[in-house]
Amino acid sequence: MTIARTCMLGLLALPLAAQSTNFSAGGGLIHGLDSYKKAVNATTGLNLNVGYDTSVYKSGIPARISLGVGLMPGKEQNGLKTSLTLFQLAGDLLIQTDVQGLQGVVGLSLNSYSAKFSGYESPAASDVEHHFPFHDAKGLKGGLRFGVEYAFNARWNGQALIQATELAGRQRFDPLIREGGINPAWLEIGVRYKF
Repeated sequence: MTIARTCMLGLLALPLAAQSTNFSAGGGLIHGLDSYKKAVNATTGLNLNVGYDTSVYKSGIPARISLGVGLMPGKEQNGLKTSLTLFQLAGDLLIQTDVQGLQGVVGLSLNSYSAKFSGYESPAASDVEHHFPFHDAKGLKGGLRFGVEYAFNARWNGQALIQATELAGRQRFDPLIREGGINPAWLEIGVRYKF
């Protein structure tokens, strides 16, 4: 819970310290891709974040560092419901385009998941398609982010991002044979307000 507490304090403190226009806050709706649905058996979620615009050390390339929380509610299937909470530290490069107000976003993220399980999954081997492939989401996970951002005016931007992160690999003592791990990916559509 220390990571969760630190992230929440960061989310609360950054807007309060927003004395310059380098600080921003954003939010987006999550539409999960197939790998996301495999994790929570649902396709919706919410991501809230705060960011600081800067540039890459001695290069002048625009960049953003952000701290966010993702809420990924699960849906019960086969007796088990799994919901995820994501705490994310991300670094993005902001790539200018020839279109006025449009820029590309490419970045990496460091992620910490918290999984909440309720109910019990069926032990029947015939239900293998519905078995949840992990029971532990501990540890830091890497991720990739890319998309576009459009400035509506000096304060408001719209964003469309695709994110993919690690979550869990095949469990060591899993009696069911599964290929590979589970790496949730999603499309995130949202807005960002610059202070």
